[in-house]
Amino acid sequence: MSRVEKEECVIRLYNENKSTREIAKIMHMSFSSIAAITKKVRLEADRKRGQLEEDEDIKSKSKTTQAIKLFSELKTPVEVAIALDLPAAQVQAIYQEYWELDGMGRLAQIYEEAKYDLHDLLALHRTVKGLGMEKHDIKPLLPVNSEGRMAPTEVEKNVIQGTYILRKQRRFRFV
Repeated sequence: MSRVEKEECVIRLYNENKSTREIAKIMHMSFSSIAAITKKVRLEADRKRGQLEEDEDIKSKSKTTQAIKLFSELKTPVEVAIALDLPAAQVQAIYQEYWELDGMGRLAQIYEEAKYDLHDLLALHRTVKGLGMEKHDIKPLLPVNSEGRMAPTEVEKNVIQGTYILRKQRRFRFV
């Protein structure tokens, strides 16, 4: 009989409420070997019980707490909205709360400032990255408003791209 088969037999006998002495007599095994196998069974059962208790505990919490737990498990806002039957606006607010709790407060701030222009912001980001530009290439080219925020228009974006390309060409000519 293989080790795995012996373990299965010990587990079966243990689940039939046989004593360690009875299992040892039937299986011709030492008490310590049986104890090691039955300990694994007990630990696994305790772990399963603990997980069930944790699942029940989270269900007794508020919808906000449940949503934050789901976000921490990398669920998307759509999955959270469906799982908890919450309106999109509420899920979005909880998601921003989660960002702040998870140390991503700056992301929440950026989202709040750019939420309606997020598509354009991401397109600009991709363009800048695609051109290999870095912060030091962009900062001097952008107009800054009285609040210290940069606000490029579509024309300014084109100027930035053109200026960067010209700078690169000049560098290659002199090299």
